[in-house]
Amino acid sequence: MKEENYGAALSCNNRIAPEDRIPFGEKVIYGAADLFGGGQATMLSLLLLVFFTDIIGITAAYAGTIILVSKLWDAFSDPCCGIVSDNLRTKMGRRKPFMILGGLLIPPALAFLFAPIQNLGSEAAKIAFAAIAYVAYCTVSTVSQVPYMSMSSDISSDYRERNKANTIKLIFDMLAAAICYLVPSMVFDMLKNGTLSQTAFYFIIVFGFGALFAVPMVVAGFKIKERTPYPLEKSRFDFNGWFKSLRVKSFKYHILMYIGAFLSMDLISNLAIFYVGNVLRGVELFGREIGTVFIIAPMMVIAGISVPLYYFIMQKTTKQFAYRMGIPLYILGVVGLALYQTSWPSVLVIVAAALMGIGLGGAQMMPWIVFPDTVDVAELKLGYRPTGNFSGIMTFSRKVSTAVAIQLVGAGLSLAGYQSATAGEVIQQGPAVLLAIRIMLGVSVTLFLIMGFYASLKYKVNNKKLQRIRYFNEMNRADEELTEEEQEEKTALIRELA
Repeated sequence: MKEENYGAALSCNNRIAPEDRIPFGEKVIYGAADLFGGGQATMLSLLLLVFFTDIIGITAAYAGTIILVSKLWDAFSDPCCGIVSDNLRTKMGRRKPFMILGGLLIPPALAFLFAPIQNLGSEAAKIAFAAIAYVAYCTVSTVSQVPYMSMSSDISSDYRERNKANTIKLIFDMLAAAICYLVPSMVFDMLKNGTLSQTAFYFIIVFGFGALFAVPMVVAGFKIKERTPYPLEKSRFDFNGWFKSLRVKSFKYHILMYIGAFLSMDLISNLAIFYVGNVLRGVELFGREIGTVFIIAPMMVIAGISVPLYYFIMQKTTKQFAYRMGIPLYILGVVGLALYQTSWPSVLVIVAAALMGIGLGGAQMMPWIVFPDTVDVAELKLGYRPTGNFSGIMTFSRKVSTAVAIQLVGAGLSLAGYQSATAGEVIQQGPAVLLAIRIMLGVSVTLFLIMGFYASLKYKVNNKKLQRIRYFNEMNRADEELTEEEQEEKTALIRELA
C-alpha cells in the first residue's frame, strides 16, 4: 500500500517514479518492433489486391471478398488472443512469449500468402488457396500484434513515459510505412513490366520484408519489460466482456479516431497503384513518367518531418487537438489528387501529396499515443485494466479497415469494368474506371477523415485528468477508501469520460 501511495504521490508532484522510467534503449527496441505493425499493413494495402488480380488472376470483386471474409476469423481470434495474453503468467511476462512466437512465424506466413499460384488451375482453386493463406497470415499477425499493442499500455504506468515510448514507436511506424510504400511499389512495377522475375519478387517479399518485420519483434520480445501491475486473478474469455469494453465512452471515440485515420490511409494505399497507372498515365515530372514514388515519397517524408511538431503540439495542447489540426490539409490534398487533370502542371501532384503528409503525421501518430490513456479510463470505470481486450479490438479494427478498403476498391473497380492484366501486359482502362478511382479517392477518404475529426472533438481525456485517474486507480488496486470529495471527483470523471 505504501508503495502504491508513494507512486501516486510522485505522479501528483509531477515527478516520474523510478519504477516507471523506461531506458532510452528499451524505448527504441520497443518502437522498432512496430516495423511489422506499420509496415505489413501498408504493404498489404498496397500490394495484396493488385497481386491477386494482376498476378494471380483472381477477379477484383472476389479478391476483395477473400480479404473481407477473413475478418470473420479475426473477429474471434483477436479478442481470444487478447484474453489469453491477459491471463498468461510466465517469468517473461504476459505479452512477450506471443511476440517471440509470432515474430518467428512472420516469414513463413508471407511465403504462404504471396505464393505464385497463377498456374494452380481454376479460379475457384486460386480463391480457396488465397483465402486459406490469408487466414493463416492474419492468425500470425494476431499472435504478435495483439500482445505487442498491449505493451503500449503495459510498458509503464506513467503517461509521460508512455508518450515518449509511443512517439518513438510512431516514428518507426512512419519509417516502416515509407519503406513499405516505396520499395514494394517499385518492385511491383518492375514485376509488371517484366524487368523482375516473379521468383525474385517472391524472395524480396519473403526474406527481405520477412526479416525486416520479424527480427525487431523477436528482439523486443526478449528485451522490453512490462511495468504496469496486473491482477493475479485470471479472467475468463467472454464475448460480453468485449462488448462491455465498447461501452466505455472514450474508447468508442478513440476507435473512431483510429479507424478514420487508418482506413483513409488504407484506401490511399490500395488506390495508389491504380491511380498512378491509369489516371496519371502519361503524365511526366522531372523528365520521367509519374510513378507511385512521386506521391508516396513526399507524403511520407513530410509526415515523418511533422512528428516532432505534433509531439510539441500534443505537449502544449491535447493529443486530440494534435490529431485533428492537420486533417483539413489532408482533405485538401486528397481532393486535389482526385480532381487532378492531366493538362494541369504535374508539380501539383507533389503539392497535393505534401498536404496529405502534413495531415497524415498527426492523424496516424495520435491514436496509439492515446491508447494507454483510454485503458486508464476503462480501469477507472471497470475496476480492472482490459488491456488485452482493447488491444484485440484495436488490432481487429485495423485489419477490418484494411479489408474494407480493399473490398471497396475491388468492388468499385469491378463495377466500373476494370480489366485485370498479367505481368508485362498493359490495358487501357475505360473512362468509368478512371472516374471510379477518382471518386473512391476523393469522396471515400474525405468521409472517413471527417468521421475521425468528429470523434476527436468528443474525446475529452487530457493530462490533468490522467494524473487524477492514475491516483484513483492506484487507490482502487490497494483497496483503499476515498474521501467523500474524492469519490465525487471520481464519479464525475467516470460520467464525463467513461
